[in-house]
Amino acid sequence: MIADTPVFDGKQMRLHTSVVVEDGRVSAVGRHVAKRWRHLAVIKLTRATLIPGFTEAHTHTTDVSQLQEALQFGVTTILDMWTPANETVLRDAAAKRTDVADFRSADILATVLGGHGTEFGIPIPTVSGPDAAEAFVEARRSAGADYLKIVLNGVRNARSGMPNMDESTARALVEAGHKRGMLVAHIENLQDVRTALSAGVDGFAHTWRQGGAAPDLAGLIVRNHVFVVPTPAAPDGFVPGTGAELAADPRLKPFLSPALTRRLTGETPPPIPAPVRQNIEPELAAVRSLVEAGATLLAGTDPPNGTVVHGVSLHRELELLVKAGLTPVQALAAATSNAADAFRLRDRGRIVSGAWADLELVQGDPSTDITATRAMLKIWRSGVDLIGKSTAINMRVADCSG
Repeated sequence: MIADTPVFDGKQMRLHTSVVVEDGRVSAVGRHVAKRWRHLAVIKLTRATLIPGFTEAHTHTTDVSQLQEALQFGVTTILDMWTPANETVLRDAAAKRTDVADFRSADILATVLGGHGTEFGIPIPTVSGPDAAEAFVEARRSAGADYLKIVLNGVRNARSGMPNMDESTARALVEAGHKRGMLVAHIENLQDVRTALSAGVDGFAHTWRQGGAAPDLAGLIVRNHVFVVPTPAAPDGFVPGTGAELAADPRLKPFLSPALTRRLTGETPPPIPAPVRQNIEPELAAVRSLVEAGATLLAGTDPPNGTVVHGVSLHRELELLVKAGLTPVQALAAATSNAADAFRLRDRGRIVSGAWADLELVQGDPSTDITATRAMLKIWRSGVDLIGKSTAINMRVADCSG
């Protein structure tokens, strides 16, 4: 029993709530359900909050160790936006193991010849025009892709002459993706946003990276029912000292390996160099305009940019989303129910009957102080206690109050 503890169910805080877990799933939630399951094991803790495991809505994952790192910091589901290697190994590990985060992926991003994604020295198929869209999307589906990522790279195009995708190709990709129930667009500038909206995308894998606040465009995004993964943690990872602040947090330090600490502090340089940033005020202003317009936001960090790493950097992302205007409860929803709903993952992101028991217990109240998510007491994936290293248990979290 976890006594006198509030529960964030993915949308709201609930007091005096009981949560019953059996066979890896939540089987009952309510104020008066505990008596039926008195035979189950009970966990007792005070001044703690039970929340759903986080869904990280933008990563680039290449190794199973990154899935382990993600889960260690409460991220129970990874939504990858292009993995250049080991996708089969990653999927296999996520399907068979409970000590790693679950894994979903876009497989290979959709870009044009010479466009963003082709500059890393990794040969990838590209999309030559609208007529090639159908075959490209079918190849992604056949490879196991869970959704589609379309790359529009207007900023890079302006700076370096890198080709950008035209609207007709983007629209053809969206139509082919929608026929297969697939999603998302990578955008960089305001024109990319307009192109993607016109093409009919479901969501953005970034906010625009230039121009700051754009209330008119934010309103257009809302009217088109498009979600946004703004990823302010990504540019923040190029501001000196931000990763080191995470590494120095005493709530996080016990879970950090030496390798993760070196990445956060910059001792180990990022795999993709980028200019040092002084601040991320333009990006935060863009997010504020989305918040004020009422856009649906998802939490994602885009590792391995700068000092951004899997798992721990999501806690910085939540802090930045609150700084940009979300309430702590809204930020928690961005990393749980919003992400699950946007990517049609009906079995996670909420503490409801039938959902996987992907759960995190934290000290304090993250609905008033978002950094309380860093004070991790227990993490479960499918009912298996990661921090306690126990086998799967049936449990009840009974009569919680706050």
